[in-house]
Amino acid sequence: MVYKNILNDKYAKERFKIFKSLLNPFIKKDVKVLDIGCYMGDTIKIFGHKNIKYYGVDFDKKALKIAKKRGAFKVFKVNLENEKIKLNEKFDIIILAEILEHLKDPEKLILQTKKLLNKKGVVLISLPNESTIYHRIKMVFGNSVDATGFAADYHLHFPTIKQDNEFIEKHFKIISRRYWIHLGVSDKIEKGLSLIPKRVWDELTYSMPSLFSRGIIFLCKLKTNKDN
Repeated sequence: MVYKNILNDKYAKERFKIFKSLLNPFIKKDVKVLDIGCYMGDTIKIFGHKNIKYYGVDFDKKALKIAKKRGAFKVFKVNLENEKIKLNEKFDIIILAEILEHLKDPEKLILQTKKLLNKKGVVLISLPNESTIYHRIKMVFGNSVDATGFAADYHLHFPTIKQDNEFIEKHFKIISRRYWIHLGVSDKIEKGLSLIPKRVWDELTYSMPSLFSRGIIFLCKLKTNKDN
């Protein structure tokens, strides 16, 4: 496996900027962060040099070693498909970035997350939108929504923005929603689309997210009795 720096991708950088803007108000000294599906610990960069305790969970042993070198306080190798996250601690911030769509039973992980989150903590969840206008055009011409087909360790679920919202609202109180774009459909097409100003893409994304947003990012907290 090739271990690439995800932040070399300009769209990943934009997504991480959104992560940072949402989490900034909650980043304080000694805050405890749990990144589930952390891979190489890329999200550590969101927190800069602030004195936080970053815990990373992933199945990839080599990636966890890289996360540790990058500054992770503790890392844990867990197969999220059939193992529980056995931590007797509560966290102020929990991150689930592009992980739920890879699991057979994502709700099982959500239920674990709720138990690990402090009462006043927040959880950041990033999910894809697999029904953009690009995906719909692909389907019209007989192509798959996802070009990876039967590739291992890729998406098992292909939610829409509406389904993303319904799934997260079932378990959490949503504080904020943000959308992100990705024009990387091919080198030639992407170069052409990139000529359109970013502000135009932002307007399209927020006015018609189901068609133009490549994904949605939620900032959530635990529900109270008033929210149920």
